[in-house]
Amino acid sequence: MKKVLLAAALMSAGIVAHAQSSVTMYGRLDVGVQYRTGIPGGNAVQMESGDWGESEFGFRGAEDLGGGTKAIFKLEMGLDMLNGNYQNGSLFGREARVGLTNDTWGTFKIGYAGAAEISQDSWDVDPQLMQFYSIATLVRGRNWAQAGNSVEYTSPLLAGLTLKGQYDLSNASNWNGNGGTGSAPGQLGATSGFGASQGRSDGAKIQYNASAFELQAIYDEIRDPFGRFSNVYLYSRSILAGGTYSLGPVKFYAGYQHLSAPDADEAGYDFAATPGGASLPTAVDHEWGGVGWQITPVTLLTAAIYHANANNGNGNATLYTLAGSYNLSKRTFLYSELGYIHNSSTSNIGLGDGYADPYGTGGASNANGGGAVGSGINEGPGYGHGQFAGNVGIMTQF
Repeated sequence: MKKVLLAAALMSAGIVAHAQSSVTMYGRLDVGVQYRTGIPGGNAVQMESGDWGESEFGFRGAEDLGGGTKAIFKLEMGLDMLNGNYQNGSLFGREARVGLTNDTWGTFKIGYAGAAEISQDSWDVDPQLMQFYSIATLVRGRNWAQAGNSVEYTSPLLAGLTLKGQYDLSNASNWNGNGGTGSAPGQLGATSGFGASQGRSDGAKIQYNASAFELQAIYDEIRDPFGRFSNVYLYSRSILAGGTYSLGPVKFYAGYQHLSAPDADEAGYDFAATPGGASLPTAVDHEWGGVGWQITPVTLLTAAIYHANANNGNGNATLYTLAGSYNLSKRTFLYSELGYIHNSSTSNIGLGDGYADPYGTGGASNANGGGAVGSGINEGPGYGHGQFAGNVGIMTQF
């Protein structure tokens, strides 16, 4: 009888322990087709992975430590649906962090922030929710920053207000970095050299949520391996503010961003040649506005206009977008997005991801101009030329 009671007690303890901790496997899969004009050789029809959002697979878990405190973790990888490979440079290249959370004092995380770098929180105030043609396009991927060696704190929600701070060490021998391995940004238009590493980065966010509107402000800085702000699209300071307002089924968006790279030099831009009459940009002003209309419970239509102006003669560009999604179920939806960029005579921004159309006049492989020397074929338009693209795809989540 004692053995039976002991076995029952052990089983009961095991059930309680299991109830106090959890591990969840999750992911999303996104694949589609894109048509784009104005690239070298003419137009292209391409199969794409992640036009609405990068495909991902991951694990997250929590363990109840008592007193309202939980230990948490998250491991997340990006997936390329065209070949089955992982993305972002490493197995869990989107995030690998562990931390503690408590409803009273907030959440602390440490590890590889990856795609959770604080600039990516700006999707909240982007009408296109950081789809492929969105808030990141006219700043050549700057708002898709990634960072490692991260320490982060998020406050609890206090009367609608949330504060967040993030600090990403360079892991180099001095405070800001010294050209060592650092941590890989993962994109942002780098083609070689500095693109393999970064120096110290940090940022802070304040956000206020009410029933009908949201306000957000983010300060973010990313340094090159030598601790400098040497490329306005890659290693720079960013100040961003925006908000949304909901009126029934309609949601309005507006925002502004200023990028600054006071240490800009040829090395920071991978020795890219500048367009005629221009010198290296040290600042970009970026503003946008848009609207989302929930036409039916399963149909959403969004439209937005983005405008950016770079100093030192680098011109301006305007992006026009129209997108829609249709939910087939709670987990699966179809999507489509159209985008058109109009460039001034000294601007050549395209509908790429920062890799495909970095700053600078083209290398030998790019007859249309644009792109840093050594970048390979540049998929951006030539200076003063526009570019149109459209995509259609399917996303499912689990």
